[in-house]
Amino acid sequence: MDEDSISAMCAAHGPVASACRFAAGTIFGDWRLTAFIGRGGNGEVYCAEHISLGTSAALKVLVRDEPRAKERFLCEAKLLSELKSASFPQFYSYGEANGCLYLTMELLEPGELPSGDRNVARFLLSVCDAVAELHSRGYIHRDIKPSNILWRTGTTGGSPVAVPVLSDLGLAKKIETSNHPTTKLPNHLTTIGVGTPGYGAPEQMERGEATVASDIHALGVLADACFGGNPPLTWARIIRRATSSIPAHRYPSVVAFARAIRRRNLLLGVSAFVAVIALSGLCLSCFYSWWTQSGREVWRWRALCDYGEIVSVSGICEPLDESHPKYPGSIVRYVTNRVDGTILNLPKDTLSFARPILLKPGEYRIVGPGRLDADLSGPSNAVVRLKDCVLNNTTSVPYPQNGIHYVFEGGAYLNFVNLDRNIEHRRYIHSDGKSRNALRFRGPMTFKELDEEQAREYERMLQRDLR
Repeated sequence: MDEDSISAMCAAHGPVASACRFAAGTIFGDWRLTAFIGRGGNGEVYCAEHISLGTSAALKVLVRDEPRAKERFLCEAKLLSELKSASFPQFYSYGEANGCLYLTMELLEPGELPSGDRNVARFLLSVCDAVAELHSRGYIHRDIKPSNILWRTGTTGGSPVAVPVLSDLGLAKKIETSNHPTTKLPNHLTTIGVGTPGYGAPEQMERGEATVASDIHALGVLADACFGGNPPLTWARIIRRATSSIPAHRYPSVVAFARAIRRRNLLLGVSAFVAVIALSGLCLSCFYSWWTQSGREVWRWRALCDYGEIVSVSGICEPLDESHPKYPGSIVRYVTNRVDGTILNLPKDTLSFARPILLKPGEYRIVGPGRLDADLSGPSNAVVRLKDCVLNNTTSVPYPQNGIHYVFEGGAYLNFVNLDRNIEHRRYIHSDGKSRNALRFRGPMTFKELDEEQAREYERMLQRDLR
């Protein structure tokens, strides 16, 4: 780290040169002080340079000559030397010089708290990893706050990156020895616990009782500080539980707190999923309503259609210019000159269409052996050819207004269900006389019923003649 970087970092820490105990150039073992960084509860922090190597480090000096302060300082140095994780400052050395204990560690930079949902989540999860490692070793930090989180800068793939590092382990304590009963002073005042007001949990600050739940409380306050005290709804629930005044109501572990952060948007995701499902259900219901009323019949009608050349075939017709290759032995009479029309191939079952089918101008051919019950209409001059099928036309539109011409090509039965016989029909209904064809108005629905009706009429006629 060059002099400009060190000077900028010291300026960011806000050093007060006149308040420091040791002057620049003072030697501590292999290290020479170069600048004053700041003062804590028990010590002062300087920027130091290795005499031989020239590398920079942060040098922390214990300035309070008290047994308990020395014990905490030694505990911090020992714990820092054991922690090899990147979540903590790298430990360099520990010793005594100039009548004071000191330790050296990695020189890190201060920084601002992040903002924004993703940045805050990434930051807090890194801090949680450090705190969880402390807890796994049987220690609690007891002083988690923004000033104790420094940043390690570097580059990854050519892009600058900054990683949060949890520092200042001077108040770290073994979990089984962290709870102390309050001590009565002669003036009957009780001692207060260690930590930073606003971040320390109530039981830690008031009674000196610190547990894993105390660190979770500090993490919750840290999360709230990232949002300036106005967290979004996805974070408010997490922070509210983490900072509960009752330790048992907080998250049971840092791992559980981190899991809640990762799942913070799960409720929104579920809500969005439910909304999508509801919208899909609405669209499906609308589609089903259309399908049941109209769409199903449209698709069924299209499924019957086969677009191709419509021709009239006759084996007894007068020979014309040429025979048709598709019909060997037969002569083809082109009623229309290669018209592309619609061929409806009816299956054996009965097909019914409730909605009217409006035919466009052109030729249509309905081929059996099935039966079609439909309202065929349209103000067009369409030609419908019937072969080996039954067509029960349910239209109520009279022939002239309907405008459809029907041609029987053999084995066809055309029944106008809702129309009466009218001389006008002769202009619209034609037969080539090849084989059995039938035409009825308000007649029976099938060939079989038609045969039975004709048999009854023939029997009545015989009885009438016998009289």
